Amino acid sequence: MTDADTQPRERAPLGRAAVERLQLWLVLAVLVVLPWLISPGRTQPDTKIDLTLSPWRYLGRSLDAWNTHAGLGELQNQAYGYLFPMGPIFGVCRSLDVPAWATQRVWWTVLLVVSFLGAQQLLRRLGVAGAVPALVGGAAYALAPRMLTVLPVISVEAWPMALAPWLVIAVLPLVRRELPRAELIRALSLAGVLTAALGGVNATASGIVLALPFAFLLTHPIGRRRLLPWLGAVLLGALWWLLPLLVLGKYAYPFLDYIETSSITTAVTSVPNVLRGADDWIAYILDSADHPVWQGGWVLAQSVTAILATGLVAAIGCWGLLRQRGHLGRWTLLCAVGATLFMVLGHGGTVGSPLSETVRGLLDGSLAPLRNIHKADPVLRLPLVIGFTAVLQRVTVSRRERDRFVPVLLALSVALAATPIWQGRVGASDAYGAIPTQWTQVAHEIDRAAKESGGSTMLLPNSRTPTYTWGSTTDEPLSALATSSVVTREAAPLGIPGSTRILDVADELAASGESQPSLAAGLARLGITRVVLRRDLATSVKAQPWRKVQQTLSRSPGFRVAATYGTGRSALTVYDVTVASDTGASLYGATPVTVAGGPESLFDLYTAGLLSAQQWMRLDPRPSGDAAVVTDTMPWRAYNNGVPTAFAYGPVLTRGDDTPTHIGAKDLLPAGDPAQQPAREWIGWSGLAVSSSAADPFAQHYLGVHDGPASAFDGDVTTAWLAGDHEATASLTGVLPGREVSTLRLHLAGRKQHATLPSHVRVQVGDRSISIAVRGRTELTLPVPATRAGTVSVQLTAPPDAVDPVLGIVELRVDGTKLGSVIDVPQQVDLTHQALLLHRLPEDGATITRQVHITASGSMPATVWLRSSGGSVSASCGAAGEITVRATDGKTQRIPLRLKDSGPAAEGELVEATTCKARWSSRARNEPVSRPSAAVISIAGKPGLTPQLATFGTRPTVSAAERAVTSVSGDSGERVVRIGAGAPGVVALSEGFNAGWHATAGSGRSLQPVEVDGWRQGFRVTSKDADTITLRFIPTTPQRLGLLGGGLVAIALLLTFLAAAYVCRRTGHTSTSRMTALSANDGAIKPSLAERAVIRPRRAMPGPGSGAVGAAAAVLVGFLAAGPAGLIAGLVVAAVPVRWLRHTAGGAMVAAAIALAFFGVVDAQSTGAVAGQLLGTVTLSALARAGCVFGGAPSAAPDAPAATPTPTRAAR
Repeated sequence: MTDADTQPRERAPLGRAAVERLQLWLVLAVLVVLPWLISPGRTQPDTKIDLTLSPWRYLGRSLDAWNTHAGLGELQNQAYGYLFPMGPIFGVCRSLDVPAWATQRVWWTVLLVVSFLGAQQLLRRLGVAGAVPALVGGAAYALAPRMLTVLPVISVEAWPMALAPWLVIAVLPLVRRELPRAELIRALSLAGVLTAALGGVNATASGIVLALPFAFLLTHPIGRRRLLPWLGAVLLGALWWLLPLLVLGKYAYPFLDYIETSSITTAVTSVPNVLRGADDWIAYILDSADHPVWQGGWVLAQSVTAILATGLVAAIGCWGLLRQRGHLGRWTLLCAVGATLFMVLGHGGTVGSPLSETVRGLLDGSLAPLRNIHKADPVLRLPLVIGFTAVLQRVTVSRRERDRFVPVLLALSVALAATPIWQGRVGASDAYGAIPTQWTQVAHEIDRAAKESGGSTMLLPNSRTPTYTWGSTTDEPLSALATSSVVTREAAPLGIPGSTRILDVADELAASGESQPSLAAGLARLGITRVVLRRDLATSVKAQPWRKVQQTLSRSPGFRVAATYGTGRSALTVYDVTVASDTGASLYGATPVTVAGGPESLFDLYTAGLLSAQQWMRLDPRPSGDAAVVTDTMPWRAYNNGVPTAFAYGPVLTRGDDTPTHIGAKDLLPAGDPAQQPAREWIGWSGLAVSSSAADPFAQHYLGVHDGPASAFDGDVTTAWLAGDHEATASLTGVLPGREVSTLRLHLAGRKQHATLPSHVRVQVGDRSISIAVRGRTELTLPVPATRAGTVSVQLTAPPDAVDPVLGIVELRVDGTKLGSVIDVPQQVDLTHQALLLHRLPEDGATITRQVHITASGSMPATVWLRSSGGSVSASCGAAGEITVRATDGKTQRIPLRLKDSGPAAEGELVEATTCKARWSSRARNEPVSRPSAAVISIAGKPGLTPQLATFGTRPTVSAAERAVTSVSGDSGERVVRIGAGAPGVVALSEGFNAGWHATAGSGRSLQPVEVDGWRQGFRVTSKDADTITLRFIPTTPQRLGLLGGGLVAIALLLTFLAAAYVCRRTGHTSTSRMTALSANDGAIKPSLAERAVIRPRRAMPGPGSGAVGAAAAVLVGFLAAGPAGLIAGLVVAAVPVRWLRHTAGGAMVAAAIALAFFGVVDAQSTGAVAGQLLGTVTLSALARAGCVFGGAPSAAPDAPAATPTPTRAAR
């Protein structure tokens, strides 16, 4: 043989290495370009707008535990997590004047490249695939459904997924039996560095991906010995974001109770959805305009092409996983089955998990940080990519003719699964080109005003999401543009709940379009000295109408237009709040005005003159308490924080209704105890239930609080109970104890109420029933055989051709029985030294009616404020309306009302009236004083006058402060307040009450904390001399120490890694993760060994007793995932011969995808969802069985001779 013959063979390895490098760079080039093709030139609503507008300022604020930039103060919610790596990337780009949209693409490029290289390297180092299959596998991971779902909207959650493969690469050396000390240190320090790099923006997402390396070590006998050192390294790396998280956990307000619930997050996590990666609940949501909230995620979740393609990729991945043996098989199958079970156990439905209710209860309780279970997707996705790539490797090297085009088809399936990319729908449709100029102008204006007069700025109308006509920004742009404090109503109430209640009421008052005499004073008390009226909110956010807000501000005292920027619908108007306020701190007298009610009663107290700017309020809701003012505010009702305030509340409920105790329906604190809150009491009924209600804020068809069940008995034909879930059969069932019933009279809801007239009505009284055809009638008289009622049930059936029926009852009457309801105020009130304040609730009709408990006899004056519809009003006795008092003995008193002034009254003007008599008797003359008397008070106005507010009894006499605040200085973590000499009192900040605040007097003595106004931080000042008070937010210190100490530890880990890597290089230990024999020149797996490790056909080699264990695992997992139906699926899998197991798993997943694509994916009761769940459970059970059957089977010998394997029959 000549030199010419041998030369090409000697150069072949170098040529192959160069080709592989070229292939790698080509794929990288594609991944680098892809982000720049997503809506170029437009900024997506990704993560935090502060990072694109003012990153360095935002990162600076993240060092503080307390955020004063939010206006009313709140705990920073993991903002420190942006310190690395996302924040610095955005900061550097901003410093280089890179456009905001381009900065986002830089960050997205980093995400895709890091995730791709990590997966590609892991596949090579595990010996799973050769060069080209590893490239396809890396792309499949980088473009996985979860990555494309969150990339344009909350990309920071994709970062832990991007680092997940690298975390596994770091522990590869730890499973080697012989490991030099330098390599051990290098591997452990690298694990710590990568853990530090995870960041702490979302600690749950960061922590969950650590399950991958943990399981890798746990499933290897040598790796288990090194678990503790690895855990120690991980803990050290996580210190910088873990320590501040502990501070947050201790001092944060309970906002998790008011955001998404487990029933929402688990609604879409069926087995097939989880396996294919479409498990994020937000991807399934449409806004009020029927536009996807997350467009790319919606395409992956519901597009037929995407469902089929992602299902196919998942099926191939499962097929490949079932070919794995030994440690690799144990690890991948444990992660795949474990992560899938974690995400599906909370999923209910027809064939849901039997543990779903228990799991959801835990996720809403002690496991609330894990509520968004879709964050476990990387733990499943990486094993599936390994399985997919293993199959691709097999067919790539196969010499069979039928496998010739399979690699291309598999690569094509990866491309098809990235449906949003080639459809051009990855990014949000409401991305924006630039922030309108007027927003920057307003930011400069309010910053200037804040420097001159202090205080914060409030945005009106409120909006849960900042979606504008010009685009969506995720966060309010004004907050990012301004350096001064901006008060906004965020979707997640991160501040103290009491302040959020006040903001919601302020928004309602501002949107009334009427004069609000106390609105400006109430805002000033919050430290708000400016209001910005925005007109450019998108209609989809369902914010209050801006025109109404403009009318209110122009008609109400205390507001003055400062400037307007922009024109038309894009104009922004800045209003000054002219009411005097102490913007930094306030000083009050030592004695508070105690109030039974919610902090939002502030506005009514101001209107009624029961509270002044010099007095402070303390809440005392105890029924037997001695509050100076008893109110009917903060009633017992369900609350949906996920919708605007106007649609968030249901009607007042009975105390026996536990709906507001459920997570997601809880009212904002301090609500939570029905014994201390106003609640509904039925009249005539001892209990009442309906199938659904259009007054329920969680109903499919929410209409308003007037459409609750109480409207069927209120004697008002303009209101009705309407069903809220479009059910074909709606029912109302009540209990009438000891009543004899012979006739029922029904007024059915029909066209007038925009409802569906039923075709049939069935009434059951006790054990008797009657059913009649409606035949177009709305009023029915139903005679029933006279019987003692007990239970009375009315069932309405919609016509068979009705689409989305809305059934209901306008009025239901039972002859001889009075039916109705009244709102009961539980606190006892002595009107000789207490005041009673009643206000209009949204569900009140023309009359305000309350039941109150009076504890002393006597006569007290009353004052009523009424809203005028316009025109002239008279001050004659009775011309304003009357108050009716009905005592328990049946005696009724009617007290006429007289307006204070007569003459013209503007539309919406609030006019004041008093009783014509100076006094009215609050108790029957001979009733014992020692026993509380329940009296029903009704307040009615004459036509054109609607009662809004009423006070009874004695006004509180509380002295105001006799000293003043002379100056306030400091930053977010510390305040210095200087006060003048005078009587002892209370100093209060315009920021939330929190256990983290600590105050000391000039002498160094600690001051006693006190909650002011139901939400503000205050401290008692006992000294009479002028003093300097220092207030510190103590948690800021441990947070900064944690960040500093943890950061230094992370740097030490990095230096240790570099030093260990240098030692390893000097000593010849250059491979940090050698699992298989690598070529000397470029680290590529030798093809012959890759084929031997991955492709060589293996017969099933179950370990001793593994068959029975595998069968039991299949049945158990099937039952856990889908209940009894899943148990049957598990039994089927247990009966399948081992050699057909992978075909069963892959085929079932493909069939599940077809069922979802063509027969329904969203509705858990649909044919597609049910069939898909069962078929997906077959796949999952097969994976569980394989983990027991093949997990103990030996892998291919790593030192096998490099010979080309010959395909055998078993391989086929």
